[in-house]
Amino acid sequence: MSVFVERWDALWRYLREYHQYEVIGGEHVPAVGPALVASTHSLATYENLMLASLSCDELGRRPFIVGDDLMFKVPWLGARLREARMIPRDRQAAVDLLRAGEIVGLGPGGMREALRPSHDRYRFDWHGRLGFVWVSIVAQAPIIVGVCPTADDIYTVYENPITPWLYKQFKLPMPLFRGRGLSPLPRPVKIVHWISAPIAPPAVAPDDVTDEIVAAHHALVSERMHALVSEALAQASDTRSSNAE
Repeated sequence: MSVFVERWDALWRYLREYHQYEVIGGEHVPAVGPALVASTHSLATYENLMLASLSCDELGRRPFIVGDDLMFKVPWLGARLREARMIPRDRQAAVDLLRAGEIVGLGPGGMREALRPSHDRYRFDWHGRLGFVWVSIVAQAPIIVGVCPTADDIYTVYENPITPWLYKQFKLPMPLFRGRGLSPLPRPVKIVHWISAPIAPPAVAPDDVTDEIVAAHHALVSERMHALVSEALAQASDTRSSNAE
């Protein structure tokens, strides 16, 4: 294990403690075999990395996490992230990892979801994000959906015309936000991650996967996701109230 990976692991253990990180439904993450973990995406983004950290410590399984392509365009950073099993978006690479029995984690909403202003908090938007479902079907690996509502309380994100323009034109994520006080430091809110039971893909040969099959399975996954969001929000209202400033 490299020095970078040791420090990487230490960072996520620290943040798990800082946020009193908890997982509900963690038994659904398999001890062996493939799984595609698709979760919500806050501005902080690191709730999914804390989930990967917990998997590493408790299951002895270090997932591969799909990150924003922008990070991998920075030479030193990209190489170090790959050491920690962060990978850029690549459908075939994800299929190959799942076929090899690995866990692959990602946030299908991407930056579109991460940059949403706080008046849209606790929502997810996977409309048109079909790639992860295609990967699941082709690899014949189950999808496990996750939701982490209180991660949206880490920062207050302000709506403004510059953020969406910069991202649309240059793919630069430049949100207007604040954390503790007026600083960019994350608020020490309690983070609870809710995990669903695995959703098996339709039994279809790779060459027989059609747009219609992908769309139908995406609708099923989204339905399960909406149900999980509703359950998490219903049971997390007290936590959100205690996090409010």
